[in-house]
Amino acid sequence: MNYRLRGWLTVYQYLAGLCDAGTGILLIAAPAFTLSLMGLSIVPQPDAFLRYIGVFVFAVGVTYLWTAMRWPLDERFVLVWSTQWKITALVRMLVATFVVWQVVAGAIEPRWITVALSDGLFAAIQIVGLANGWIERAA
Repeated sequence: MNYRLRGWLTVYQYLAGLCDAGTGILLIAAPAFTLSLMGLSIVPQPDAFLRYIGVFVFAVGVTYLWTAMRWPLDERFVLVWSTQWKITALVRMLVATFVVWQVVAGAIEPRWITVALSDGLFAAIQIVGLANGWIERAA
């Protein structure tokens, strides 16, 4: 068991969860305002579509928080943490790929690339961590 690694992974879990859960809540409550915070000027209509995306983003964030709060990172819950990381890494890779495709195609504003970069970064961290056994070593 590596207590330092466990601490970093727990911080990461809360950071990723709060990032997505917070963004999701903002998209649900105030979609136009949230997009303006991201520097986007074109707000898709109707707002219901952005709120729907907000629910999805919130749900992804909750998986991180729920895992961290419900199952502490120890040897009993390695499978739970690993599964959550695998699923969210897949989701994040798909989102990043889709957003890059849409930016390159000119379908959405170039500033959306920040979404692709952040999701891609989170996915890369998790893929590297899974490949290197970070969760197992931290437990």
